[in-house]
Amino acid sequence: MKINTLVLTGVVSLMLVGVVRAEDATYDTWNHNYVVQALLGAVQYENLKIDVDGGEAEVDLSIIPQIGAGWGTVPKGDHFQYGLECSFLLGFMADDISFRAGGGSTVVNVSASMWMFDIAGGPYASLFLDKNKKVRIYAAGGPLLTYANYRADASIPEEDHSESVFGLGLYARTGIEFRIYEAGMLGLGVRGSWASVDLAEVGGKSDLTGMAAFISFTAGL
Repeated sequence: MKINTLVLTGVVSLMLVGVVRAEDATYDTWNHNYVVQALLGAVQYENLKIDVDGGEAEVDLSIIPQIGAGWGTVPKGDHFQYGLECSFLLGFMADDISFRAGGGSTVVNVSASMWMFDIAGGPYASLFLDKNKKVRIYAAGGPLLTYANYRADASIPEEDHSESVFGLGLYARTGIEFRIYEAGMLGLGVRGSWASVDLAEVGGKSDLTGMAAFISFTAGL
């Protein structure tokens, strides 16, 4: 299917729009006692393919666009800083497939979708690479709670399959950001996640391992 290419193209377009929109705002002053971060990107899960009709076909939901945000305590320290953070990410993906049931002449159309939500938090640390604090690298990690909802509608027979599951896991992320305002930074990051999410009832797997790439905008540093 070409849907993954279209989704990734849309994500890149949204990233570029976000950069342009950020230039219309000013963050020369920040009077709050916290830091916020906006996240936009996509996650690729390790072989997130769900069997359809007893294994006749597979729905590929491995790449899921994501949007989210993070909140952090005001960092302690000067060039090396640390604190606590909490973040959430929301993702959605849909796919349509057609196949011949049992290798015969009957064509089955399946429309499938999955949306996911996770909330995570833990300690973070960052390091400014120059004396003027224009460039920083950061890392964070901790526990993760995720929710996934899968639904598939088949044309023959007319039936639907759905599953909603919760899971616990861990996350770790890192990135680099560049100052574009007095109190605003724009950058790129990656995020790994590992969660136990049992989708076996709808022909999926019992764990999710994913790697995400995202663009970030941080206000308050």
